[in-house]
Amino acid sequence: MLQRLSYCLLLLISLPAPAQKTTENLHFTSSKQQLIAVYKGTIFVNGNKTYQLSPDKIVYNSRRNRLIEDGGNVFLFLEVTAAPNKNRLIVFGINNSIADSLLSAVASDVKDYDHDGQLEFGGSEAPKAHPSADSIYYLPSRFYEIKKGRINIDAEYTEKIDKKVNGVYLADPLNSNGNCCKAIPKTKGRPK
Repeated sequence: MLQRLSYCLLLLISLPAPAQKTTENLHFTSSKQQLIAVYKGTIFVNGNKTYQLSPDKIVYNSRRNRLIEDGGNVFLFLEVTAAPNKNRLIVFGINNSIADSLLSAVASDVKDYDHDGQLEFGGSEAPKAHPSADSIYYLPSRFYEIKKGRINIDAEYTEKIDKKVNGVYLADPLNSNGNCCKAIPKTKGRPK
C-alpha cells in the first residue's frame, strides 16, 4: 500500500502543472476614494468606461503599474509593450470619473533618481549601431518629474544623463532629415 501511495505521489509530482492564466485586470483606489480599474484594456473610473487601450499591449503583471498622488492630483501609470522598441509607460491623469492620457515615456521605475525629493521616470531607447566604426548615434533620453501635482520634463536630469551616456549634450539630436539621431564621434569613456 505504501509503495502504491509513493508511486502515485511521484506520478503527481512529475505531471506538468497547468499554466496559470495571466490576469487581465488591475484595481486601484485613490485617497479621494476614486475606484480605478483596468480590465481587458479598458480603463474604468468609478464604474465609468473612460479610456480604451489595446488589451494585448498592457503588461498586467508589471510592478510599474501604479497609482501616484501628488499635489492633489492622481496619476495612473500603465506599462505597455512597444516592440521592437523598449516598453512604454503611459501616464493618465485621473480627474473626477475620467482618465486622460497625459504622456508616454520609456518604461522605467518611478523613483527619485537625482535625489532632489521628487519622483522621476523615463529613459532612452536602445542604441542603434552606426555604420562607421569611429562614430555612434547620439542616444537622447527624456526624463519627467512629478512636482506640485504636475508632470514636466526634468531638463536638468535629462541633460546630465545624456552627457553621461553620450559624452555631450545635444539640445537638438535630430539629423538634417529630421530623423533620430545625429552621429557623434566615439571618444574614450563613451559607450561603444
